[in-house]
Amino acid sequence: MRPQGSAEADEQQIPITRVNGNFRGVELEPGEWTVRFRYSPASFQLGGLASAMALIILMFGTAVWGWQRLYNPQGTLSTTHSIAKNSALPMALNLFNRAIDFVFAMYYLRILGPADAGRYVTAITTAMIFEILSNYGLDILLIREVSQDRRKANHYLFNTTLLRLGAAVVASLPVLAFMWVSSLSENPLTPAELAAIILIMIGMVFSGMSKGVTGMFYVYEEAEIPAAMTTGTTIMKVGLGVIVLLLGYSFVGLAAVSIIVNIITLAILLFLALRRFDLKGPWRFDWPMQRSLIRMGFPLMLIHLLQTVFISIDILLLRLMLDNGEEVVGWYQNAYKWFNALQIIPSFFTLALFAIISREIKRSIDAARRMYMLSLKLMLLLALPIAAFTTFLAYFLVRLLAGPEYLPHGAIALQLVIWSIPFGWLNSVTNYVLIALGLEGMQPRAFTIAVGFNIIANLIFIPRFSYVAASVTTILSEVVLMLVFAYYLRRRMSGVNWFDLMWKPFLVTAVMVAAMWAGNQIHLLLALILGTIIYPAGLLLLHVIGPEERKVLAAILPAKIATRLKLT
Repeated sequence: MRPQGSAEADEQQIPITRVNGNFRGVELEPGEWTVRFRYSPASFQLGGLASAMALIILMFGTAVWGWQRLYNPQGTLSTTHSIAKNSALPMALNLFNRAIDFVFAMYYLRILGPADAGRYVTAITTAMIFEILSNYGLDILLIREVSQDRRKANHYLFNTTLLRLGAAVVASLPVLAFMWVSSLSENPLTPAELAAIILIMIGMVFSGMSKGVTGMFYVYEEAEIPAAMTTGTTIMKVGLGVIVLLLGYSFVGLAAVSIIVNIITLAILLFLALRRFDLKGPWRFDWPMQRSLIRMGFPLMLIHLLQTVFISIDILLLRLMLDNGEEVVGWYQNAYKWFNALQIIPSFFTLALFAIISREIKRSIDAARRMYMLSLKLMLLLALPIAAFTTFLAYFLVRLLAGPEYLPHGAIALQLVIWSIPFGWLNSVTNYVLIALGLEGMQPRAFTIAVGFNIIANLIFIPRFSYVAASVTTILSEVVLMLVFAYYLRRRMSGVNWFDLMWKPFLVTAVMVAAMWAGNQIHLLLALILGTIIYPAGLLLLHVIGPEERKVLAAILPAKIATRLKLT
């Protein structure tokens, strides 16, 4: 119920009472109220999940059948076809897996509620530190070294696996120390959270070994097999997850499921690898190789660690610094699910860009700069309207994913944190350009500065402004990282004018947001229509899309649309 004339965000859940033996009723205080009955029992939610998963399994089975019919494993692939097979298909399956996770999240977030969802996220975030330290960048090293000489496959797989196990023992120490320190805080981790952290860490030991075996499939250019296996195990995770939730084991049960799923995944991948590849002995410990891997893996691990801390440290700070930290993390992470889903766009774009711009740098630094500036503009022109539309759709998106329990705070967090993506996507592009320029040594310094700013700002402002402070700090941290990246970029690629790049797109976006706000006073649909019209019109009026962008868009869009837009 809510006071008549108020917004949906003011709704409160009240008990339903049986009236006259057959009707539903609610007890209201004197005054004018709006009452909304919502039918969403657990049986309905479970039925919806089962139907969605059945459709997903059917689609996956059809795709596997079609692939087996069309792909000839005995045939010879060109370099282009090999790259497409080992990149496009895993990308498609990655999107498919994210869709499955989203469907499952729509179920378990409602079952857990904000507090338990926050505790589950805290456990996952804490265990991620363990995963990064224990993995130690060995995935990349294994693929790189064995790709150059496949005869080393069994030797590297055996020694990297041993190193993973040793690193796991060492990596558990800082996590255990954090768990002990948290017990001394005013808002210590609960026993259930501690148990979930331990269970997830155990599961990550097996998933780490699976990554080593997965590397063999990439070396032998059969990346579609572990990608398909990941989809299968994701479906299995959902099935087992539903069972433990129905049995009442909450998020601790979900953590235990990760162990079972990861063990099965490792067993199947290892079985397939031993049958398909020459991985027979000798299996011997190689101390010089171990020392070399430790030396080469450290910078890779450090960069990954800093990037993860940069993204997720606010989760742990919110949990430990606030009296209602569990609920706050539940609201906040709900917003991050939509935020993380959108990261598919820059991740795929930057991987495609990396090879192209690396070639341009060798040919001409001026040509590389033009390509880089074009990439930045395209990312910005895509990120800004996404952020604007998400801002107005936030309440609908959070209600769709997690339900009304996460409103209004989950929507407010999403409305704020989504505005970090314009800067974050620019940073994703710049990050790869720095590597292409041979400036990867600057990355740890840049992330260290940004992480330091993130932690200090959150420590100061979270106690007073809660998740709002964490959301704003996320935006500012991306800005700080962008400034540091731009400073280092000038060493090899000067002449990038950031102001000229940004002021027109941001001006058009500001006008669009103002018009959408006015339209939203009447109806959300009107706001969306105004935004859809004003943004492209503003880009054309201010000539934001230049000749270079027109060529790129003409190549991407269908010919009829490109002709109508006068791109060709």
